[in-house]
Amino acid sequence: EPPLPEAGKRGRSAGVPLSWLRARFGTCPVGADDATVTYHARAWVMHMFGTVLFPDGTGDAASWMYLPCLLDWDAAGQFSWGSAVLAFLYRQLCEACRCTKPRSSLGGCVYLLQLWMWSRLPVGRPRVRAPQPWTPEGVPEQLPTAAYVWENVGAPYAETERAYVEFSNELDALTPSCVNWWPYCGDDVAAVENGLGLNPLCRRDAALWTMRCPLICFYAVEYHLPIRVMRQFGRQQPFPPDTVSTSIELHKFDRSKQKKVTDFAHHHRAYLDEWRRFEDNCERIHAMHRDSSFRRYLEWYQSSTRYRLRQAWTDRDYADMESSDDENTPYDVATRQGTVVEIAPVLDRVGRDIRRSVNEIGNVMAFPAGQPDGESRLRAAMERLQRRLRRVAARCGCRAQTLQDVAPPVVSPERSRASGASRSRASGGSRSRGPASTSRGASSSRTRSRARDSSSSDASDGNDEDYEAPDVIGPSQLQDAPASSQLTQRTRRPVDRYTPGTNALANKGRGKGKRG
Repeated sequence: EPPLPEAGKRGRSAGVPLSWLRARFGTCPVGADDATVTYHARAWVMHMFGTVLFPDGTGDAASWMYLPCLLDWDAAGQFSWGSAVLAFLYRQLCEACRCTKPRSSLGGCVYLLQLWMWSRLPVGRPRVRAPQPWTPEGVPEQLPTAAYVWENVGAPYAETERAYVEFSNELDALTPSCVNWWPYCGDDVAAVENGLGLNPLCRRDAALWTMRCPLICFYAVEYHLPIRVMRQFGRQQPFPPDTVSTSIELHKFDRSKQKKVTDFAHHHRAYLDEWRRFEDNCERIHAMHRDSSFRRYLEWYQSSTRYRLRQAWTDRDYADMESSDDENTPYDVATRQGTVVEIAPVLDRVGRDIRRSVNEIGNVMAFPAGQPDGESRLRAAMERLQRRLRRVAARCGCRAQTLQDVAPPVVSPERSRASGASRSRASGGSRSRGPASTSRGASSSRTRSRARDSSSSDASDGNDEDYEAPDVIGPSQLQDAPASSQLTQRTRRPVDRYTPGTNALANKGRGKGKRG
């Protein structure tokens, strides 16, 4: 047996230091005997366990618990290492979600997690370049796997300090149509299969992809539940899914906390028996995926769980709020004092009020026609909808994008009557002469009429009380103005203010050049 590392600061129970493995077994000597080759092979596998397949949060040691599995090579080849990798990764993800320390890290096969994310989500996905030539050839089991499509990619641009907020914004902005639901037979896998040939081991156990069983890796037991993601297998997604207890007590079981438990096979014997029956537990769902049924599933899912990473700062209805209540919110204060803009809370805030509007419109349309209070109910609903959507548009930065401001100024009744009287004197009664009104005058008149009709319901919408919108006066509103038929229109050539003149460079900045 080779010499073992001495107990260091971390202790022998932590595992084999990876640096020691690289120093002692980095290169197998030429002409070594079978025992030496076996030592180096075990060291290489242990190094792969500690760096790729089963790394812990520290990333500097390979756990001792895997070493007995490598004593017999024939027995080691019969273990289900793939399910063990998934079980360990699931447990590490579960533990990472509960970490709060600044220097907390994630263990498990994060390379597999990264490939899974790139295959399905466009968030943080790098650009794929042409694959490199693959050698050797002629042996099907040595052909590239589906992961080879990501072998030659450009590094995604993301600053460390901003990546979390940027990725959260992109994840919350995703819709189901932006997600790749069939990565196992998508274009990326087809490119490898058609160009280089796909390793047959990738689809050898396709019949077991939908099995429901516990995944076991020594102390970690995690359930494999494909019933929750049947669309990625091209099947109809049932809802609500069957209730399967993942056992809180099972998740609390930790190797460092229960040091007295050393026989994991005896401790998890019930889950081992269930694992041995995995072929009988494959999901038997034959209905194919349909978009209509999946939309119903999404409605159930969104009403049953939290589906956004960054939610809105409040759940108040915009229709019940004053304009000033949505200015110095916690979101605005954090944005002014921060260095990044989180769009995800705004998307959640706006989306909630749009859904409220859709539901209220549906309730109004469902009200029986011919009822005495039908018109009043409709008007009240439209006014409420108007107040809400104005504030939604203002939150999206659309204040100046419409003819009527989304947050109109508050005009007192006295000022409104005085303004109306002054406009009547200025017009000289010309508004009653319909044929003499130009289209611009009629349009401005209708705009002011709509503004006066809604001034009573929108008196609380604005916050610029000292601002009075100027009136647009058409030719027919001026005294002694000629009729429309007497007006002459002079054709003017449109001026392109952003195109320099053809002689601009020749003038060298001395004046205006001639325009082409």
